[in-house]
Amino acid sequence: MKRKTSPKTPRSYRITRIAALSALSVVGSFIHLPSPVPTVAFDSAPGFFAALMYGPVDGAIVCGAGHVATSIVNDFPLGLLHIPIALGLALAGAATGWFNRRFGLIPGVGIGVFINTALVVVAIPVMGWQATLSFLPLLAFAAIINAVVASIAYRSLKDRIPH
Repeated sequence: MKRKTSPKTPRSYRITRIAALSALSVVGSFIHLPSPVPTVAFDSAPGFFAALMYGPVDGAIVCGAGHVATSIVNDFPLGLLHIPIALGLALAGAATGWFNRRFGLIPGVGIGVFINTALVVVAIPVMGWQATLSFLPLLAFAAIINAVVASIAYRSLKDRIPH
């Protein structure tokens, strides 16, 4: 199905929607999923939604900002490692948007979940191999839940709000 898009989205509209979705990421950062690392939360769902609905750039900005917000809320439990994690989540948002446009929803969210989960390797210096590997299923579960929430919202709203 071809998407309805306007020839050019006004800059103020785009900035407003990125700000609103980033604010939702902050709200999501307070909703934690069970995990030994407190930054596992619903902060990625708005970023995945932005990627699906508006594309790679918006998805990257909101996903990256969402992780920064979660890190701040939780007092940076992994220290400076949150910088590469935020960059990795920005990559996950960009890839989600690109794959969604090119190949469809399932490959789009699949690559986002994969990248989000693969970022667990960044925690090895702080947590060690054993703890990191035991954390992997929890992180994958959280990424899947965030992607499912974003996918449901996207499927529900894609024909109702302007792109």
